[in-house]
Amino acid sequence: MKKQPAAPARATSHSVKPPKKIIALYFLVERPLIQLEAFQLYGETCLHSTISELCHKHDLVFERSREPHTHRHGGKTHFTRYRLSDKSQIAAKNLISSYPPVPYEVAA
Repeated sequence: MKKQPAAPARATSHSVKPPKKIIALYFLVERPLIQLEAFQLYGETCLHSTISELCHKHDLVFERSREPHTHRHGGKTHFTRYRLSDKSQIAAKNLISSYPPVPYEVAA
């Protein structure tokens, strides 16, 4: 009798990284973010695009505010701080739970 080839290994939920929008949402449920913080936390380089996708494809609502920032050469610029609205919190948590766990811990 011929031996059957081994079945290919399936990816477990712990070995699959969730999409960028879910990683962003994981942090946004806990705290508001600007681009610089998102980059430091999880390497996000286009937070505005991720927020746009969450708004348009998942109907989440974000509050936006402009914050001044002084860059290393002394000049001034502004960043947008994104805060998940109170009414979108439950929908955001449900969306997060439909993906594999996020392999990050929220920094204090």
